Amino acid sequence: MISQNGKKIIERFVSAAKNLLMQNVTEMLQQWYGIWADGHTIGVEQLPSQDTDIVHTARMLRDRLQHLMAALPDTDSDSDKDRQAVGQLVAEQAFTQLNRFCALRMCEERDLIMESIRGGYESAGFMAYDSIAQSVGASRYERYRCYLLSVFDELSIELPAVFDRFSPFGLLFPDESTLMKLLELINDSQLSAWFDEQNAVTVNFWKEDETLGWMFQDYNSLEERRKMREASSKPRNSREMAVRNQFFTPEYVVRFLTDNSLGRIWYEMTRGESRIGEEQCRYMIRRSGEPLEERKLKEPTEILSLDPTCGSMHFGLYLYEVYEYIYMDAWDHQPSLLQKYREVHTRESFRREVPKLILENNIYGCEIDPRALQIAALSLWLRAQKSYSQMGLDAAERPLITRSNLVLAEAMPGNKRLLKGLMDEFDKPMQRLLTTIWNKMKYVGEAGLLFKMEKEISDDIEYLRKNWSKVNQNRNANIFDSEERRAEIAAANEARTELRHHKDEFFEEIAERLQTALQELSSRLSEEEGYENALFSEDATRGFAFIELCQKRFDCIVMNPPFGEGSEHTSQYMNDNYPAWSKNLVCAFFDRMQEMLDDDGKLGAIFDRTVMIKSSYEAFRRRNLCGFITACADTGWGVLDASVETSTLVLNRLSSDVEGVFMDVQDVNPEEKDENLSVLIRTCNRGEEAKWTYFARSVEFDNLPNTVIGYDFDVNILKLFKNKNIKEKNLPAKEGHHIPAGIYLRKFYEIVIPYNFCHYYNGGSFTMFYSVYNDFTFWNIPILEADEDFSYRNPILHKIGGVGYGKRGEFLDTHILKKGYLFSREGQAIPLSSNILSKTMLSFTNSILSQYSINLYTGQHKISGNVNLLPMPDYAIRQSDIERIVNAIIDIKRKWFSLDETNLEYHGLIAQMHIDITIDAALNKMQEQLTADYARYEELVKENDDLWMDLADIDRNSEFRQTLNNYKSRRPYEELLSIDGASCQNVIDKKVMAQEIVMELVGMAFGRWNTAYDKGEQAIPEFGYVFDALPFMPVVSQGEAACPAQLDVPTDGILTNNSDSSLCLASHVREVMHYLWADRADDMEYELCQLIGCKSLQAYLASPSGFFDYHFKRYTKSRRKAPIYWLLASEDGIVDYWVYYPKLSKNTLPQLIIRLREQQEQLRTRLNAALAAHDKTQESQIRAEQEQVEGMMDELNRILATGYVPNHDDGVPVTAAPLLHLAASRPWRVECEKNMELLEKGDYDWSHLAMSMYPARVTQKAKKDWCMALTHGLEHICENKPKEKKARKKKGEGNEPTQPMLPF
Repeated sequence: MISQNGKKIIERFVSAAKNLLMQNVTEMLQQWYGIWADGHTIGVEQLPSQDTDIVHTARMLRDRLQHLMAALPDTDSDSDKDRQAVGQLVAEQAFTQLNRFCALRMCEERDLIMESIRGGYESAGFMAYDSIAQSVGASRYERYRCYLLSVFDELSIELPAVFDRFSPFGLLFPDESTLMKLLELINDSQLSAWFDEQNAVTVNFWKEDETLGWMFQDYNSLEERRKMREASSKPRNSREMAVRNQFFTPEYVVRFLTDNSLGRIWYEMTRGESRIGEEQCRYMIRRSGEPLEERKLKEPTEILSLDPTCGSMHFGLYLYEVYEYIYMDAWDHQPSLLQKYREVHTRESFRREVPKLILENNIYGCEIDPRALQIAALSLWLRAQKSYSQMGLDAAERPLITRSNLVLAEAMPGNKRLLKGLMDEFDKPMQRLLTTIWNKMKYVGEAGLLFKMEKEISDDIEYLRKNWSKVNQNRNANIFDSEERRAEIAAANEARTELRHHKDEFFEEIAERLQTALQELSSRLSEEEGYENALFSEDATRGFAFIELCQKRFDCIVMNPPFGEGSEHTSQYMNDNYPAWSKNLVCAFFDRMQEMLDDDGKLGAIFDRTVMIKSSYEAFRRRNLCGFITACADTGWGVLDASVETSTLVLNRLSSDVEGVFMDVQDVNPEEKDENLSVLIRTCNRGEEAKWTYFARSVEFDNLPNTVIGYDFDVNILKLFKNKNIKEKNLPAKEGHHIPAGIYLRKFYEIVIPYNFCHYYNGGSFTMFYSVYNDFTFWNIPILEADEDFSYRNPILHKIGGVGYGKRGEFLDTHILKKGYLFSREGQAIPLSSNILSKTMLSFTNSILSQYSINLYTGQHKISGNVNLLPMPDYAIRQSDIERIVNAIIDIKRKWFSLDETNLEYHGLIAQMHIDITIDAALNKMQEQLTADYARYEELVKENDDLWMDLADIDRNSEFRQTLNNYKSRRPYEELLSIDGASCQNVIDKKVMAQEIVMELVGMAFGRWNTAYDKGEQAIPEFGYVFDALPFMPVVSQGEAACPAQLDVPTDGILTNNSDSSLCLASHVREVMHYLWADRADDMEYELCQLIGCKSLQAYLASPSGFFDYHFKRYTKSRRKAPIYWLLASEDGIVDYWVYYPKLSKNTLPQLIIRLREQQEQLRTRLNAALAAHDKTQESQIRAEQEQVEGMMDELNRILATGYVPNHDDGVPVTAAPLLHLAASRPWRVECEKNMELLEKGDYDWSHLAMSMYPARVTQKAKKDWCMALTHGLEHICENKPKEKKARKKKGEGNEPTQPMLPF
C-alpha cells in the first residue's frame, strides 16, 4: 500500500508531466497544425510545412475537432464551442501521451517488453532495433520515435484503448525537447527507488498496482476541482462530472465490499464448502452456523461483475484476484463445472487460460472519462500479465487477450449529415427507432449508466407497436408532383402496406433487426470521407457497446459512485426516472444498480454517509435500503481523499427480513480503520461479541424516525421511540420566515428609530436554556412580500413566545423565545403561548436524552421535521422539578449575560461589578461568584439530564445510561460570560474585562449609557418576566433623558484623539471616571491601563490596534461587522476623529470639515510662530500635519460630492462603506472596501444610500423591480406592478374578499 508521502511523490510527478505535455501539445497544434488555443484554425493548405505526415495528421485533427464540437451542447456560442473543443483536444492528446509512456515504463518493470524508456536513447530495446533498422539520414530522435511507435503497435493488439496510434485520443507525439524532459521525469529515482521512512521500505512505484489509480486521481488537481465548483454548483459537462468525482478507493474498502458481494456469492453457491473466506476473501463476514441463501451453482464464466464508475479499475483489480480463486476452486472442487475446458485442458494448462477468461467474460466496467478507461484497461491487462509471470510464462507463451468489457459512455456521433445519409436505407419504423437511440444518447456522457437505454428502446418499441398504423400511414401525391415522384410515393406506400400486414413478424425479430441495423451503420460510409468516417464508426461502436451493457444483468456490482447533483443537462432526466434520487447521484446509482442486478445479485458501495441519516433521503432509504442490507462497514471521516464522511453497504437485489451485520469504525483514526475492521470481522466470524459490531434487520428501519439506518439503536432507544413524539403531543416545532439576512437583518445597536423593525430570533452559537438577544429585522410587509427571496412561514405562530433553537449544529440547544419575536428559517421555534409548556419543552429538548436521540437520525441540520420526531416520555409527575430546574438555570444565565453590552438585556457592567476598592478585587470577587454559579449550573444540567433519563425508564446502572452520560462530553463547553473572550473555561480574563469597562466608559462619554446606575443614584432595573417582550434598547441606555450637567457629552457625536483639543476622547472618558469615582478616578485609570497593558488611556484610545480593534471585534456578530464608534483618520493617522454612529446624520461630514478647518487655522497660527522662531523641525511637522488635514478635508468633500446621505435603516456595513479611505483600522478598511465594491456594483441598491449616490441606476431598476420601487417610494414609475388578486367565490354566493394579511 502506498503511503501518504508516497502519494505526494506521485502527485508531484503527475502535475509536472501534465503541465509539460499540455504546453507541448498546445505549441505543436499551433506551430505545425494551425490550431490555436482560442479555437481558430487555418486551412491545411496554409500550414508552414506541407510534409505528407503533417498534412495527414492536420486533417485528422480537424476532423476530431469537428467531431468534438458536434458533441457540445447547442446552448454554447460558436466561439465557446471552438475554444472548448480545442481545450478538450489538447487535454486528450496530453493524457494519452502520459498514459502511454507510463504504461511502457510499467511494462519494462514487469519484463513484458525490452527496456525502452528507462534508458532513453541508451535503452536495450531501442539499441537492438536501431542496429537492425539502420535508418539512414534519420536523426536519433526520429529513429527512437519510430521504435516507440512500433512498440505501441505491438501492444495495441491487446491494449488498443491505450496504444492504438490511430485513436483520436493519441494523434500526436512529443517533440524531442519535451520527450527528453518527460523521460527525465519518468526515470527520476524518486519514482523507481524511493525510501519510505514511514514503513522503512524502498518503493518502486512502477511496480505498484496502486500507482495507476493515484496517477488518475492526481491528474486533475484540487485547485482545478475547486475552480470548477466555484464556476458552477453543478457539473457542466462530462469532463467536469468525471473530474469532480475522482476519489481513489482504499484497498481495505475494496476488499470488504468485494469479499461480501462476489466472494459471498461463490461461498453461498458452494453451500459454504469453499474455503474462499479463509484463503482469499479475508474481509468476508461468515458467521458460524448462519443460514445460507439458496443459490444456484453457476459456471465461473457466467458470474458477471460490474463497476459502473470504474475509474482506474481499483475494484476490478481485486475482482480479478477473487475470480482467479473462483476459477481454480471450481476446477479443484466442483467437478460438474468447466466441462468443456476439462475435455481439452489439464489443471496447469487451464490455469494459463484463466486470466484471458476473466478479462473476456467476467469483469465489466463503464466510465464517462476516456482517460480513466485507458488506465482501467491498462490496469487489468497488467494484472493479467502479473498472473502469467507468476506462472513463469514467457511473453511468447502467453495467450493473447484481444477483448475486454470496458465501455466508454458517450453520446452517439453528432455528425447529422453522415447520420441522415445512413437512414435512407431503412424502413420508417427502423428509422424512427435509430433516430430515437441517437437523440436520447445525447447526454450519456454525463449520465453514464444512469441513462436507462434499454428502457428508452423498449418504450419506443412499445410506441411503434401501439401506433403501427399511424407510423406506416400512406402518403398522398401532390397534383403538381412529377410522374417520377408519384412513382416513388407509390413504392413507399406499397412498402408501408406490406409492413402493416406483417406487424407481428416485424416485432418478433425487432431485437435482431435493431442489432443488425446498428452494426451496419458503421460500414455504410463512403471512403472519401476518410478519418471522419473512422471517428463516426468508432463512436458508434462505443455506443453499441453501451446499449449492450445496459441490457445485461449482473451477479455482483461494486462501486464508488459520484455524489452531489447531476449535471445541468441531466437533472430533469433524473427527476423523471429516479423518483427517490433526492438530488444526489449516489441515490440514483443505488437505484439503477439494484435494477441491473440479477435477482440473486449483490451490490457493494462506498458513499456519502449523509444518505444514511439525513431526512431529505428518507424516501431513498425506504425504497432502496430498508430490507436490502446484508453488511455494513460504517467508516466515517478520513477514508476518501475528500472532505466527506463515508459509509459502505452490501445490498441484496430483493428485499427480505435478512439480518445484516454492521461494523462501526467511525471514531477510529483513519490509519487504524483497516486493522480495526479486520479485527471486528475475525471476532464476528468466531462467534464472539464485539462492542462495535451490531446485528439488525434493515427492514425494521422503516419504523424508525426518518427511516434512519439505526443499526446501533439501543433497546432503550427503541422503547423510547414508542412514546408519542412532540408533534403527536401537539407541541410541534415550526420553521419561521425566510428573510434575506444581508438586506434586512440588523443588530439592535444599529437601529436609532425602531419604526419598521421587529425583534428577530435567528439562532446562534451553542448555549442551552437561554441566549443573548440582539437581532432585529426590517418588517415592512408590502416590501418584503415584493422580494422574491422572502417567504412566509407559519405567520400566526410568531410573537406568541415559546422555545427557539438554531437549526445548525452538532447538538440541539434550545432557548427561551420571548413574546414579540419573529423566528426564522435558521432560528426555528416551538411556538407556545403556555409558559409552563415552554419551560417543559426547554427542559426536555436540552436534555442529553433529546440531544442523543435526535443525533441518531439527523446530522448538523436540525430542521423542524426532525425535531418533531423526538419521542417524549410522560412528565407530569416531575412537572414541579422541571420548572424549578429551568427557573434556576435561567436565573444564572440571565445574570451573567446581562454584563454584555451587545445583549439587549444588558444591565450595565460597572454598576453590577460593585467596585468598592479596586477593579482587580472586584474581578476576583466576580470570579468566585462565576465559579460557584458554573458549578451550580453543571449540577442543574445534570439533574435535568437525570430527570429525563428516569422518565424514559432507563436503568441507572445500565450500559445505555453510561453511554448517555459519556455522550455529554461531546457537548460544546459553555462560558457563562457571553462577553467574547472574557473567560476561558469560566476563568475570567482580566485584560478583556478591563477593555470592556473602558468601552462602557466610552459609551457614557458619548451619551449612550445612563450613569445614574453606576453612581448609585438609581437602582438597576429588575429583570422582567422571562417570556416578556424586550424593549428596543437596553434598560440602562441614556435614551431621551438628559445627561448629567457635569459631563460635556457631544451633541453631534464627534470627538477626537487630539490631546490638545477640548473634544479629546480620553479627556471626556476621564471626565466620566471623575464623575463616577471622584478622588479614586486616577487610580482606576492607572489600574485599567495596567490590566490592559497600555502606557496610558490616551495611547490605548488613540491607537487603531487598541480600543477600536477591541470594539470592532466585539461588535462583529455572526459575521456582521457593525462597530458604532467609528475612528476616522487621515492617510498617516496624524489627524483623526471619532464618530458615534447613532448620532450620525447628513450634517456629520460637513461638521467634520468645519472642525478640520478650525484645526487648519490653529495649525496656521502655530506655523507662523515656528517660522518666526526659525524652528525648522517644528515647521516640518506642522506642514506635514497641514497636508494630512487638507487630505482628510478633500476626502470628506469627495464623499459628499458623491451624494452621501447616511440613513440608519441601511445599517452600519452599508453606511460606513464610502468612508473606506478614512477607516483608521486595516480590518475595518478591508470590510469597507468589500462593501463599497458591492455598493458600486449595485448589490446594495435597496439602501437609501444607493438612492442618494446612484439615483439614475436605482430609478432605472425600480422601473422593472416592484420591490425596489416600493423601497424607494417609486411605485408610480414601475412597469411591473403585481397583478391584483382575483376575489374568490363562495359556493353558491358572490365574490369573497381575499384573506387579509395578518398585521404584525
